[in-house]
Amino acid sequence: MKKPPYFKTSLAVIAVFILLLVMKSYSTAPTNQQNATTKQNSTTTQVEKTEDSLVEDKRVYEGHNGNKVKHVYITVFDQNRVPDNDISIYELNESYKEYSNLDDGPKLNILFETGTKEGPEKNGFIDLGKSSPNASIELRGRSSRLEAQKSYKIRLSDNGGLWYGQTVLNLNKHADDVTRVRNKLAFDFFKEIPDLISLRTDFVQLHVKDMTDPNAGDEFVDYGLYTHVEQLNEKALAARGLNPDGHLYKAENFEFYRYQDQLKLSDDPAYDKKTFESVLKISGSEQHEELLTMLDDVNDLSKPFNEVFSKYFNEENYLTWLAVNVMFGNYDTMSTNYYLYSPLNSEKWYFIPWDFDKALGRDAERTDDFPSWHLGLQRYWGTVLHKRYLRDPQNVEKLSKKIDELTAIINEESMAKKIDEYRPIVKPYTLRNPDLKYLGIEASEFDSSYNKLKTVATRYQALYKESLQFPMPIFLHYQRENNQDVFKWETSHDLQEDLLTYHLQISTEPTFQSTIVDIKDVKKFSYETDILEPGRYYWRVLVTDEDGHTQIPFDYYKDNARIIHWGVQEIIVTKGASS
Repeated sequence: MKKPPYFKTSLAVIAVFILLLVMKSYSTAPTNQQNATTKQNSTTTQVEKTEDSLVEDKRVYEGHNGNKVKHVYITVFDQNRVPDNDISIYELNESYKEYSNLDDGPKLNILFETGTKEGPEKNGFIDLGKSSPNASIELRGRSSRLEAQKSYKIRLSDNGGLWYGQTVLNLNKHADDVTRVRNKLAFDFFKEIPDLISLRTDFVQLHVKDMTDPNAGDEFVDYGLYTHVEQLNEKALAARGLNPDGHLYKAENFEFYRYQDQLKLSDDPAYDKKTFESVLKISGSEQHEELLTMLDDVNDLSKPFNEVFSKYFNEENYLTWLAVNVMFGNYDTMSTNYYLYSPLNSEKWYFIPWDFDKALGRDAERTDDFPSWHLGLQRYWGTVLHKRYLRDPQNVEKLSKKIDELTAIINEESMAKKIDEYRPIVKPYTLRNPDLKYLGIEASEFDSSYNKLKTVATRYQALYKESLQFPMPIFLHYQRENNQDVFKWETSHDLQEDLLTYHLQISTEPTFQSTIVDIKDVKKFSYETDILEPGRYYWRVLVTDEDGHTQIPFDYYKDNARIIHWGVQEIIVTKGASS
């Protein structure tokens, strides 16, 4: 019998149907590996990425082994070879005494080479034995320039090629970091954290041949271990798939005020770049209209803050930046040590972290007193943007949630894994000269100090939660008005909305062993008195909530013995002074 014409077609349809059922059964039965991946992904809250999310191309880190020591060799030419080298490397190291601004400090022309521990070797961008300069070297760092072991910035010239795609080497000695790894540890974590960008870091052994010293030999001298961190510039942005044009500023002394006298448009007759950069260092476009417009709006209290914030900032980037600084205890971030980046054709501004050598337990190594507000939420209360954002309890809850979310990445297990990878590199260098000579602890204490890194983030999370119970710090203001000495202070803020009391003390000594004014419950935010006798006075206002949590002001006084008295302001009343 002849089969119907649709019979073959029917068989084909049935076969396809069976095949689809089989495929579905496979897709709905995930493997153990898929289950594990799903479980891992569920440990962090999945936030939908928007057009204004900060997303870096992670391929920039592929093939980069930051845990392998790179060997850098520099030859510092004397003036006979390079007329511009009119100082020695010793004088370069001492130049911080003369130049308060490192950007104005001297530079030396050098020959930059790379190689192995045996010596320089020929490579892809430089010929071994070349005798003309291809780079320059200068001091870097604000506080580090005071250390016996200096940190350096090396800039490769056009004829110097690229070092792993980079033209700048930031060689940090981290002399006051006994672990030597804090900065690198932070940036290695940032590579795993969404809504931030990281920077490539490397361990570098620096070898220096100093031809400026006639008594030095013709051999390279071992300068010990350094940590290089990639320079954030247009090359770094482009390497991460981000717009290399636009605005990039490094916070130098910046608390999101408008700074009318310092921050001006570049075509303003009163514009002075050096004055501008005392607040924000310019690393991108010098067209500042977008920056100043944003600052005008942030400081305009008549505008709804939520609208201003949403217009100019990406909340996930902002919260993540705040969270990692809290979790790493990076106390040096109120007004410095971060970048603001705004791509071309965008109103958004993004926070990019920078410099974590004062973080991750550095506070516990200090021998001086440290104010409690330095390690919690309170340290950000002195900055306009943070103060306005964190005044909303819902935003504080968002920050707490972000910190909890990031514990899936930053925890004791992941800390231990990373520092155990660094240890075989760092420990041998640290415990031998030249680094051992300047180590701030006994060599036998290195392991115990190093191992504290494992639990440091846990400690900071606990300190953060504790800080939420305390009132916010305030600033003190003294002035003379109408033949009276007037003491004024800001209102504090309590996240639990507790009733706050203000305790005013005025003394002739910063320890307040005795007082000339002591009012425990001041009913207003100022105090007036007859003109004080000539002399030095010290005053403070202690803020206490209903549960007895007391907060001190942001102000501090450093005495002649260099002891810091936190929460205290000194005033000097001169003879014959009048309003």
